[in-house]
Amino acid sequence: MRSVLLAFDLYIVLLFLIQSRWARRPEARSRARMSALVALAHLLFFWPVVGAGVYLPRGGGDLWGQLYPVWAFVAAEVRHGRFPLWNPRLLGGDPIFAEGQFGLFNPWNGPLFALDPLPIEAVLWRAMLPTLWAGLGMLHLLSRSRWIRISPPSALAGSIAYMFSSPFVVHLGHPHISEAMAWFPWALRGLEQSMRPGAFARLLRGSIPVALLILSGHGQVVSYALMGVGLGIWMMPGPGAILQRWLRGIAALGLGIALAAPMLIPAIERLPMTERAVVPPEQRRGYEMAWEDLLDLLSPLIHGRNATEWWSAHRGRVETGYVGVVALGLAVFGVFPPPEGRAGGMLLATGLLGLGLALGRVSPLYQLLSFLPIFDLAWKTARAIFLLSFTLAVLAAWGLEHRRRFWNPISVLLIAGGFIGAVLWIFQIVPPGIPRERALLGLALAAGWMLGLMGAYRVPSSWGRWISLTLLLGEHLMLSSTAEIEGRSPLEGFVHPQALAFLRSDPGWFRVDVDPSAWSLWPPNALQVAGLDTPLGSGNPMNLRAFPSLYWMIPNRTAPAYRMLGVKYIVVPKGHPPGGEGIWPVFVEDPRVDVHLHTGALPRVWLVYRTEVVGVQAEALPRVLAPDFAPEQVAVVENGPLLHGEGKGRIELLRIEPNRLELHVETDAPALLVLSEVFYPGWQAVLDGRPVPIHRTNFTFRGVLIPPGSHRLVMWFRPASLLLGLAIAAAAVIGIWLAGRWGTLHRA
Repeated sequence: MRSVLLAFDLYIVLLFLIQSRWARRPEARSRARMSALVALAHLLFFWPVVGAGVYLPRGGGDLWGQLYPVWAFVAAEVRHGRFPLWNPRLLGGDPIFAEGQFGLFNPWNGPLFALDPLPIEAVLWRAMLPTLWAGLGMLHLLSRSRWIRISPPSALAGSIAYMFSSPFVVHLGHPHISEAMAWFPWALRGLEQSMRPGAFARLLRGSIPVALLILSGHGQVVSYALMGVGLGIWMMPGPGAILQRWLRGIAALGLGIALAAPMLIPAIERLPMTERAVVPPEQRRGYEMAWEDLLDLLSPLIHGRNATEWWSAHRGRVETGYVGVVALGLAVFGVFPPPEGRAGGMLLATGLLGLGLALGRVSPLYQLLSFLPIFDLAWKTARAIFLLSFTLAVLAAWGLEHRRRFWNPISVLLIAGGFIGAVLWIFQIVPPGIPRERALLGLALAAGWMLGLMGAYRVPSSWGRWISLTLLLGEHLMLSSTAEIEGRSPLEGFVHPQALAFLRSDPGWFRVDVDPSAWSLWPPNALQVAGLDTPLGSGNPMNLRAFPSLYWMIPNRTAPAYRMLGVKYIVVPKGHPPGGEGIWPVFVEDPRVDVHLHTGALPRVWLVYRTEVVGVQAEALPRVLAPDFAPEQVAVVENGPLLHGEGKGRIELLRIEPNRLELHVETDAPALLVLSEVFYPGWQAVLDGRPVPIHRTNFTFRGVLIPPGSHRLVMWFRPASLLLGLAIAAAAVIGIWLAGRWGTLHRA
């Protein structure tokens, strides 16, 4: 199957070569040839994955722990003709359409949803794709923009430097982060075109890449990219009156935001209900750059190339903006003098914006902007360093374009002084032993690359430029192409066919829990991929907080609150003792895990005839966690009906789908139907054709009042936030169409 990845890469290279043969203008032919080289560089960089059969990233990362289970679930539902907005497999149900990182509305994920079962190779290609798109975007921006004016061969240097920079390599395990960074140069190029005088429909050239940038889905990086886009609108040079350019740029940006509203509005609705929203400000530290991280601009080996090598224990692993020491040298040469006028000012402002945000609270810029709500919720500001990487990549292309003009003693002295200072700094901050040896090795390699660049800079022909490009690509291939790969499959060891067959043989509607000691043997995400519902998520900080808060506060699996989670089976390590009264082994044929049955578990939906009413959600938590709570007899309802009766009833499941649930309910007295799925805006209920309210029940679940008799209850998920987002996007499209029609009629 890896041959498919290779064939696809070669196909892209071939397309650009064909374009270079048939393009009419010489510049277009040159740009097509450079695009083919970008695709070829991408193939060389990922050759261990494409040709050698290894995997990425190390340890699985978010790609396999968070994204793959959801993508596999969506693909399975699409195969059955349904597009799920709600995922019952993780936690107590999750509105996956409102979590941008899952990318349900991201066009790049569309092909994945058409594949069931979802192949590993398709997921690997999805992880590698943003890097290629970033390189092509930089080439497109640098070789076609009027404000920078760089030839396609020199623009290739900026492409290689940006697409293989540290922010992309670090996030090979989270393609939506890389994708937002990849769309950034495309957005700048589109806005440049939108800001030029012309038809109103020209705004689409900027709004579409802005919309796709937002639809990449990672709120932090999208926010920082939009700041960079806003800075570009303010400072980007071009023809026409500056006020008119600003208005057109703002209009294109607003239109792009409107086109992304179907994802953006639900995400805003979801955000206050997530775990991240309640993290105290004093704990929002640890993912900010320190001044010492600037050393990694010379070599990523100084702090460590991957998570296993990163030695700065007091801070989480951060991106360092590394674009290659060859590109850094080219950028230094390109700074003396920099691009003239507003172009130079824009690059300086973009670089300072990225650095200022990445440094976090020690930065005056961060303090100046801290009043914005995004800083209270994003807080992993190191990811903004990609703006500095972008700036350095552009300056590298500029320096290579004008290499004969810009080679000067000041640049050489600055580079030499930087290396001397780096050696002294390393001995002060890097711990002795392997970390210091690795750091000095990285600095020695960087010095070798830099000497090679200086020699290439003095070659008085076009060969010097190609030598510099070869050095730049060679450096990234040596230091970055193997940084996040591993030979072990991310799904290796997580397949238990006998135990899975046993669980699938049960026709009921239940959840399967995994004891923490068995996570390394059969993690919850593997069970989700296999089609089973679990009460656990994947560590996503954007999870809805109510259900996991309840789950982790339950003291043990014999507690009354645990019984209402619908967990019928528990996966434990081989030979693990029973979990308490009513929990015993029922399947022990698997060599690594056992499956225990929880005989006290309630079904996923049941009836109660007594309720306790509370005014706010927080008042329900201590009651449902109380040791005398009996969830099969009483329910705690937030501002719901008060019941004091007794009765009997029966529930028949008629239809179970992610976005729809149909039940036949019979009861001889007024009852509250309790469904062990999360209460969330957008769920609606109809009883015998009449709308009825859904009440927040037992702190986080849903409840519906059922009168005596035989009834048909239907619940479906139709969120108003999605309808509002679709309406905004539709209005934007109609507005553009009407404006285009008006312009056509006016010209006629």
